Amino acid sequence: MKGRFGVENGTGINITGIFTGVLIAYIITLSFFIIYALLLTFTAVSELTLPTLALLITIIGIVLSGALSARHTTSKGWLNGGIAGILYVTIMLIVGAFFVKELGPTSSWAVKYAWGAILGALGGMIGINL
Repeated sequence: MKGRFGVENGTGINITGIFTGVLIAYIITLSFFIIYALLLTFTAVSELTLPTLALLITIIGIVLSGALSARHTTSKGWLNGGIAGILYVTIMLIVGAFFVKELGPTSSWAVKYAWGAILGALGGMIGINL
């Protein structure tokens, strides 16, 4: 018998796995940003690398959240990963709204959500095979 959200023996949407995957991905992402901040402070690394490295760390975080969320399912890893990617971007936009005084949603939000879903789904496809 299928449980809530189609979860049966590791199939369907794994809500707990999604939240756990996003949380762990954020902890790892934060660790990368702290290491990068220390490198900027104590070495001759240029601040011009900030936008590129921030984007790269964010991409890794989204893919990682998708992979970690799909590890404990036996099917639909792309779906769990895509949801995790969207949740990751949602948290990123909410936290970012505290630091940047954006008044509301912009067209760039749609692009960020699309990339979050795509990269999260890719991570989910990788994670289901781990």
